[in-house]
Amino acid sequence: MEKGYWRVLLSKKFLPAYFFIIVIVASLVASNRVIYYRGEGTIPERGEISAFEYYEQRPLEAPFYPTLESISRITSIEDKLQYLYSIDQTAFVPPSQLDIQGFLQRDFSTSLRDGEPKILIFHTHSRETFIDSRKGEDEDTIIGLGSLLADILYKVYHIPVIHDVRRYDVVNGREKREGSYERMARGVKEILEEYPSIEITIDLHRDGVPDHIHFVHEINGIPTARMMFFNGVTCLNVNGTPKPMPDLPNPYLFDNLALSLQLQLAANELFPGLMRKLYIKPYRYSLHFMPKSILVEVGANTNTVAEARNAMWPLAQILVSVLDNRE
Repeated sequence: MEKGYWRVLLSKKFLPAYFFIIVIVASLVASNRVIYYRGEGTIPERGEISAFEYYEQRPLEAPFYPTLESISRITSIEDKLQYLYSIDQTAFVPPSQLDIQGFLQRDFSTSLRDGEPKILIFHTHSRETFIDSRKGEDEDTIIGLGSLLADILYKVYHIPVIHDVRRYDVVNGREKREGSYERMARGVKEILEEYPSIEITIDLHRDGVPDHIHFVHEINGIPTARMMFFNGVTCLNVNGTPKPMPDLPNPYLFDNLALSLQLQLAANELFPGLMRKLYIKPYRYSLHFMPKSILVEVGANTNTVAEARNAMWPLAQILVSVLDNRE
């Protein structure tokens, strides 16, 4: 009986059916792999785990760049630290402060193209340069990047921008970083009083790293300096205990964190891999002027001028995608 049963199952007349079944199973397996391993991440389409609903959900795997569509996968503080945030050991940030759902409820869009300037670009550290910057050429410094970003926003997106090129880290013709944030604050306040239409401030920097580190990412074959959105939380971490900094108030801290997260998610959607993780340190830097205050590090001292300038095009697109209500 048993031998006859297998003889029937293995007869030639069933071979086409078996072939058909094998093809279907292989197709399903392949399609699930494509759905699950989208791009460089591990998130299925529409944020669903339907292909694995009867199995334990797979852990998040690097590289994974959360987007608005996939952010629901980020739930634990461990996930947030692995895929979204880098917190300096000197900063005290309780897990509750990284309120992703609350951050996503903020609407930062506005009408940017109605004639009055809504964006201010400035540089607390104006003398930051790159590995091949020409001495004495502003075009090769962080100021040159600000000029290019302002030019792109105006000529491509028709958004009027104020670019402040004053050197807050120079005193009597010499570089002096000490006190630059205080001098910058006075200068920026003057501009905000002169142009009350401004809603967005952008402090443009470049990072400083050891010589062996090179933050670069290719976009359509073009080497582009990786960037990083930066936040200050005005609370020190002293052996695991918070030490608030009441002399540096920032009433817009929640909004700052919310905006940087939304920009990060937009960047991950448009240019996955371009952004480094959101970085948080103590103090407030230049983020206390208004809810939509941004501090962004463009590459580092080891990047070339060309790599840094290439980053201004995607940065403009990222900013507009979140801030402009016409996008």
